Amino acid sequence: MTTEPQAIAVQFTEAIEFLRRKLNVSSEEWRAIWQQAGSIAQEAASRQTTQVHRDLMKAVLRAIEDGTTLEQFRAEYETITAEAGWAAGPDPGWHSRLVFRLHTMQAYAAGRWEQSERIAELNPQIAYYWRYITVGDHRVRPQHAEWQGIILPRDHIWWRTHFPPNGFNCRCHAQLVTERDMRRRGWTVTPDSDPRLGIPPDTGFEGNVGIAGVRLQQLQRAKLAAPATSP
Repeated sequence: MTTEPQAIAVQFTEAIEFLRRKLNVSSEEWRAIWQQAGSIAQEAASRQTTQVHRDLMKAVLRAIEDGTTLEQFRAEYETITAEAGWAAGPDPGWHSRLVFRLHTMQAYAAGRWEQSERIAELNPQIAYYWRYITVGDHRVRPQHAEWQGIILPRDHIWWRTHFPPNGFNCRCHAQLVTERDMRRRGWTVTPDSDPRLGIPPDTGFEGNVGIAGVRLQQLQRAKLAAPATSP
C-alpha cells in the first residue's frame, strides 16, 4: 500500500481557502504571521526563488481543488522550475514530493484546525481535545513516534508548537475527540508531567499552522474592511 500523499477527490474547503489566503499575502507578512503563531520562519529565499515557491503553491492548490495526484503535480513542477531556470538539486523527484507533501499536509492541518474552531464555537458545552496520531510504520521519526496517543485539551499550550505536521515529510495528524470518545475507547488526558511533552519538534516547525491560518484569515478580513485610500 502506497504511503505517498495524494490529493483527495472530495474537496476540503478549509484547506483550499488556506492556500488561497496564503497566496494573497507577501512572504514578509506570512513570516510575521508564522512567528506570531509560535514559530520561527519556515521560508526565506531570494525574490526569484520566492516566485517559484508561489507558482508551486498554486500548482498544489490546483491539485487539491481538482483531486489530482503527485505524478500530475510533478509535470507542473517540472514546467515551473524549467521556465524559471531553477534547479532543485540532484534529485528533483525527491524535491517535488517534498513540496507537494509539505503544502498539502499544512493546508489540511490548517483546515482541520479551522474546522475545530468552528465546531467548538457551535458546541461550547462540549470539551474538545486533540489526539496525536502517527502513521505507525518504520519511517516515523523516533521523536514523533513518542507523541503517538498524546491527548491534550484543544487549547493546551503544547499544540502551539506541536500541532502536526512537525517536520519535512511528517505524515502525522491530530484527531479531534471529546470526553465521550475517550471514555468509549479507554483513553485518558496526558498529564503535563509526561516527559514526551518536552520533546521538541523539528527545527523550523516550532509553530502551529492552524493558528497561523486563522491569523491569516483575520489579516485578510481586516484588509477588506479597511477604507480605500485616495490615490
